[in-house]
Amino acid sequence: MTDRPVSTETGPAAPTSVTGLILAGGQARRMQAAGEQFGSAADSLMPPQCRADWQGWDKGLMLLDGEPLVQHARRFLAPQTARLLISANRYLGLYAQYGDVFGDDPDLGEAQGPLAGIASALTRVQTPWLAVLPVDVPHPPRDLFIRLAAALRQGGHARVAFASTRQGDAGRDHPLCMLLRTDLQTDLRAFLEAGERRVMSWLERNGALRVCFEDGEDAFRNINTPLDLRGQTPNGV
Repeated sequence: MTDRPVSTETGPAAPTSVTGLILAGGQARRMQAAGEQFGSAADSLMPPQCRADWQGWDKGLMLLDGEPLVQHARRFLAPQTARLLISANRYLGLYAQYGDVFGDDPDLGEAQGPLAGIASALTRVQTPWLAVLPVDVPHPPRDLFIRLAAALRQGGHARVAFASTRQGDAGRDHPLCMLLRTDLQTDLRAFLEAGERRVMSWLERNGALRVCFEDGEDAFRNINTPLDLRGQTPNGV
């Protein structure tokens, strides 16, 4: 993975000014259901430590090419950031091997979705920028945050950008692959405290930049069930 800066003086700055966040705190309902269908045969899909302290199927600890998904995300993000945070709500001890782990702020309520993880991360960040990556996107475009940063440099006063493969009616947005100013903390918390949860609603509220990637849907293919672990190969390899 490149260690090129993801910013310049007027936009998202070099790695010393960016904190990375891996979102691994979801409930993974489809993964839970599929894991139960696999029964004992699914034991090999998560590290042995999970079986010793079973807390349920957890997407970020599912093994891809012999490594948990969180390690794939860490390998991608760590060279580009000054510090790596992990939002998780199970197996905190295991996740702590890969970064500074934390659970959702209980004041925001339970199961409030990925924005709650981002809001909880922002209370721990001391850099001006936060690069967010979902744990279930193991092989994003290698220049993901470089391109989001470039868009923000050119986008005037925009404080957040996200990835998209939308081309007319085809493709879709990938709003959780985002780069944002950490001074959005107050706004995000107010949004959640008002009972809102939709990621795109919050991005639109803040004039987020949609950055188009022509890498195709495979570049952002995510893993939702054990079957999705098959056929995943790094982009460009």
